[in-house]
Amino acid sequence: MLHLTANPLTSVGPIKLGATREAVRKAAGPEFEEFRKSLSSENTTDDYGSFHVYYDEDDTCVAVEVFPEIEVVVDGEVIFPTTLEKAAAAIPSLERDDDGLLSAEKSIGIYAPYGEMESILFGVRGYYD
Repeated sequence: MLHLTANPLTSVGPIKLGATREAVRKAAGPEFEEFRKSLSSENTTDDYGSFHVYYDEDDTCVAVEVFPEIEVVVDGEVIFPTTLEKAAAAIPSLERDDDGLLSAEKSIGIYAPYGEMESILFGVRGYYD
């Protein structure tokens, strides 16, 4: 399993939140597929298979969503994939919502609609405002 260290509001592995699409692609590598996540998406998304990178209308990275093929560590603790309880204990600002856990303060969303983690998203400051 691949391991990434995330620094909320700053980076996910080699990807810097707030970086240009060009800088993200240089850091993440050439193996991606560009697609539009939904009809209302401001811009296209880069799909690297085990993670997606989201951009705003200026091609600035606003979020990285990671899927269970990658283990994510924050402050030395594995927070994904694990249990919702362990993630919430590691990051106290995470609160339960209808789909899993959310920290507006750290712009982290864990999607777990049936109690099992399906993805974790790290966004720029204000992503969930």
